[in-house]
Amino acid sequence: MFKLRNLVLVVLVIGMATPVLAQTQPATMSAETYTVSLGKTKDFGQVLVGKDGLTLYIFTVDPLNDSKCTDKCATAWPPLTVASADKLTADEDIPGKLGTFKRADGTLQVTYNGMALYYWFKDKAAGDTTGNRVTRNWWVVPAATAYAQELPKVGNVLVGANGMTLYTFSKDTAADTSTCADQCAQNWPPLTVKSADEFVPGINLPGKFNTFKRADGTLQVSYNGKPLYYFKNDKAIGDAAGEGVGGVWSTVVPETVAVSANKDLGNILVTADGMTLYTYAKDSANTSTCTDQQCSKNWPPFWVYTNDRLAVGAGISGKLGTIKLNDTENQVTYNGMPLYVYAKDSAPGDATGQNVGNVWAVVKQ
Repeated sequence: MFKLRNLVLVVLVIGMATPVLAQTQPATMSAETYTVSLGKTKDFGQVLVGKDGLTLYIFTVDPLNDSKCTDKCATAWPPLTVASADKLTADEDIPGKLGTFKRADGTLQVTYNGMALYYWFKDKAAGDTTGNRVTRNWWVVPAATAYAQELPKVGNVLVGANGMTLYTFSKDTAADTSTCADQCAQNWPPLTVKSADEFVPGINLPGKFNTFKRADGTLQVSYNGKPLYYFKNDKAIGDAAGEGVGGVWSTVVPETVAVSANKDLGNILVTADGMTLYTYAKDSANTSTCTDQQCSKNWPPFWVYTNDRLAVGAGISGKLGTIKLNDTENQVTYNGMPLYVYAKDSAPGDATGQNVGNVWAVVKQ
């Protein structure tokens, strides 16, 4: 998981807004009349769209039920707003919940599972997705079965289609096999789908999702072989009351880094959204020397929030750690060496920072 919020510093708190369940409408209702519906795009399949089928986006620096995009930002990224919460309508094929919160200007912004929704001023027609990846903080929104969400108490973890926190059970020791049945499954409802084709992953989620048949015949979703569950005592989006229960239930940390096959360099470490990671020869173990303004501008540190946990992707032999950047951010290290991205890499697969100044190098596996 690359910390996609690394360009803006925020303090994450759950907003006081209460999500409002949108009215679902019959399939005969025109999509143009929904507040939020599903639209087809060339590059991302079905994503959330608003009026005239224009693509909707989330801003990853936003806390739940709040917006950090104001003034000039809100001009470029107009918030999706409604006159009143009771006017919200959603395509019945969208699995999550729409809600609203009051912006600083008094308008009601629409949320999806607590995430504020926006348009992008450069999108001109239905299907346009030119706002995706802008500053690596703006992303399209698929109607995902599971995706990553930053929560104040447990950090960046997996949540389900309804925005509720997901968990794994340490007694599930065999891959894609659940030992939680009967009363256990009532307390910890499995994340299930009707068919494997129905599963939709969130964006920027390395790791392997799969489905397997439970004893009752339903299809449960797993992540890296571990079956996924909800917790019955979680009542609202953002709750994580199941963390640590009985010493056997845990929230699920998506992979912090992954391995990617680069055509010129072989297998290298990348962020969750596929950007190449680098080390700096002038650094020493657990110490970064790229601290002046120009260096950190060209080579932004790869960081996570201080309450985020780390998870290595499949095929990674080394160890991840962190060093403190400030009160809210930690830079990620690999075998003690601080990790960076390169400002001139513009897309996944780019590795233009390799051997720059003979001191910057990709991390090979």
